Amino acid sequence: MFQLSKTFRGHEDDVKSLFAIDDKLFSSSRDFTIRQWPDVITYRSSAFINSLSYYKHDNEEYLISGGSDNLISLTKPGIYNEEPIYCLVGHEANVCALDCKDDIILSGSWDKTARVWTKNGQKLILKGHEASVWGVKILNTEGNGEFITCGADGTVRYWQGNQQIRCIKAHDDVVRDIKILPDGEIVTCSNDGTIKIWKDWQCVRTLHGHQSFIYSIDILSTGEIISCGEDRSIRIWKNFECVQVITLPCISIWKVIALSNGDIAVGSSDKTVRIFTKDINRVAKKSELIMFKKELETSSVSESSIQGVDTNNLPGLESLKEKGSTEGEIKMIMQNMKIEMYQWSFSEWVKIGEVVKGNSSNQKKFYKGNYYDYVFDVDISDGQPPLKLALNISDNPYEVAEKFMAEYELPYSYLQQIVDFILQNAEGVVFDANRSNTHSRKTILPIKNYLSFDKFEEAKIVSAFKKLNSQQDAAVQLSDGDFEMLINCQGYDDLAQKAIEIINNWSDDSKLLGFDILRGIIDKIKPFENLFPILNTGLDSSRPKVHMMTLRVLANCFSIKWGEQLFLDEEVIDVVFKDIDINASKMMALSVCTLILNYSILINKFNMADSMGSKLGAIAQTLKPVDDESGYRLLSALGTLSKAGVPLDKQSITTNFSESKSLRYENVKSEFL
Repeated sequence: MFQLSKTFRGHEDDVKSLFAIDDKLFSSSRDFTIRQWPDVITYRSSAFINSLSYYKHDNEEYLISGGSDNLISLTKPGIYNEEPIYCLVGHEANVCALDCKDDIILSGSWDKTARVWTKNGQKLILKGHEASVWGVKILNTEGNGEFITCGADGTVRYWQGNQQIRCIKAHDDVVRDIKILPDGEIVTCSNDGTIKIWKDWQCVRTLHGHQSFIYSIDILSTGEIISCGEDRSIRIWKNFECVQVITLPCISIWKVIALSNGDIAVGSSDKTVRIFTKDINRVAKKSELIMFKKELETSSVSESSIQGVDTNNLPGLESLKEKGSTEGEIKMIMQNMKIEMYQWSFSEWVKIGEVVKGNSSNQKKFYKGNYYDYVFDVDISDGQPPLKLALNISDNPYEVAEKFMAEYELPYSYLQQIVDFILQNAEGVVFDANRSNTHSRKTILPIKNYLSFDKFEEAKIVSAFKKLNSQQDAAVQLSDGDFEMLINCQGYDDLAQKAIEIINNWSDDSKLLGFDILRGIIDKIKPFENLFPILNTGLDSSRPKVHMMTLRVLANCFSIKWGEQLFLDEEVIDVVFKDIDINASKMMALSVCTLILNYSILINKFNMADSMGSKLGAIAQTLKPVDDESGYRLLSALGTLSKAGVPLDKQSITTNFSESKSLRYENVKSEFL
C-alpha cells in the first residue's frame, strides 16, 4: 500500500511536469520555473513550462524543458541558469512532450508535429498528426531512429526516421501519454478515461476506472502501471486490475512518474509535488499524514462535475456500514445537510471531500495560498485601497464577515453590511434569512479560520528603513536602493534575507523593522532553516514591541501549510508562550490573543485536545480581557478549545469576562459557558 512520503511546496501555480534521474527530482510549472527538490529554482522562463526530460551523454548533463514559448531549453541541473545553455528553435506552438535517449531529443507540440533534435539543432520533422502531439517516445537512436507518437487526433503513430510506418486509431478521444512495458507492449491513456495495452499494434486490454481525462501514465520497476488525471486520483494497476486509488486534495493531477526506488511522484494543480511510498521507513511523519488526511476530507468538489447522481436522494451515514465492491468505488452521502464524498480504499470508506454548489474547479480564484469561489474588492473608505474578501459557496456569510472584520480590525457594527454585500454579490451563496438574528449562537464556535496581521504598507516600510538604516554603524548599513528595489519588485525571498540581516545586525530597537517585514511577507516566502532561531531572538527580546511583533509573525504562520505543520510540534507551544505579558499594551494583548486563537483552531482541527490543548487551556483561562477586540479573540479561543474537548475552569472564565457585556461576547459565552 502506497502512503504519503514527502510533500514539496514552493511552486506558485500548477505543477505540469516531473522528471527524476539518479537521486534528483525536477518539476516544472505554470509559474514559469523549474525546481530541483528540495526547492532549488534552476531556471525561470518567460512562459509556462509544460514538459521535461534529461540529457546525459558524453559526460554532459542538461535538463530539457519545453513550454508555451515554443522553445526547447537545455539548462544545467543543480544551479540557477540565467539563460539556457542551448535553445532549440523550430516549433510553432506549445511544446508539450519531450523524450531523450543518448544524444537524441524528441519533442511533441501543439503545432501537430514531432521533431528530432540534437543539442545543436533540428534533425527531422515528423509530420502526419492532424492535431496536437501529446506524447512521444524514442525506441532507438540507430540510423535515423525509431519513434512512437500519440496525439489529440486519437492516433498512435510509429516512425522510422521521419517516415510514418504505421498509424492506428487508438482511442475515441485525445491520446495524452504513451509508455513501453518491459515486455515491449505499448501502453496509452486518453481523455476517454481508459488505458489500453497494445501488442503487435492490436489492443489486448482496456483498463477502466478513471472517471475523467487521464493525463499521464508510467511504469514501476516491478511492472505495475500508474496513472493520474482530472478525477484527482492516482491509480496503481497490477495484472491489469486497479489495486489502489489515491485521491488528492486538488483539482487535477497533471503528471505521475515512477522513481528508481519504487516510489511514485506526482505533480498537481494545487502547486504541490507529492511522493508516495510502500517503504515503511520512508512514510511521512504522523503529523504530515494527519494534515494530508484533513486536507483531503475538507476539499471541495463542484456539484456540476458529478455525473449521473441524484444529489437530492442520497443515503445517510448508515450506508457506510455496507462494504464497497471495488477498490476506488465512490459513494456520496448526506450528513448534516452536506453532501460528503467517500472512497472505498483497502476495505474501509475514506472521506475524500464535500460536494458544493459553485464554480467549477478551473474558475476558482487563488488568494493567500488557497482557491476560493469569490475574491471581492471591498471599498471601506474613500482614498484607501480596497480590502480583499475571499469566500467559497459553502461558507456561512456571517462567519466570513466576522473573519473579514477581525482581519482588518473593522468595527463590529459593519457586520450586517458585509453580510448583505456577500449575499448580493456572491451568486450561489444561500443563507436562511430567519437565522440572521440568531446566527452567532449557532455558527460561531468552533472558530475555523486562522486570523492574520496582513497590513503591509510598502511606502512606510521603505521610509522607516531609510531612516533607521542611516542610524546604524557603517559596517552593518544596507543599500537603500537595493532594499527599495526588492520592495518594488516583490522579491520576497531576498527581502526576507534583508530582514534577517536587520534582526541579526542592527540595534535592539531597530530590530522591530526586521520582524515587521517578516510579518508582512511570511506567507509569500519559502521556509528557511534558521527561521525559528530568528523568531527565538524576538521572543527573548527585552523590547516589548519587538516581542509583540514576533508574536504577530508567528500568528501569520498558521495560515501557511508549512507553518501549520511547524505548530503541530508540541514543544513549540512551550517556547512561544514562555514569557508573555498580555497587559503590556493593547497591541501586545491583541497579538497574544490572536496567537492563542490560532492555536485553538489548530488543536480543534487536528484533534489535539489531550496534549497541546491542555497546555493552551491552562494558559488562556488565566488571562483577563484588556480591550474589546483582544478579549473577543481570547473568548473565542476558549470557546473553540471547549468545543475541541479541552477541560476548562468555566467559572474562572465567567468571572474573568463578567464585565464584557457586548452582544458578540454574550453570543460566544452562550455557546460554551
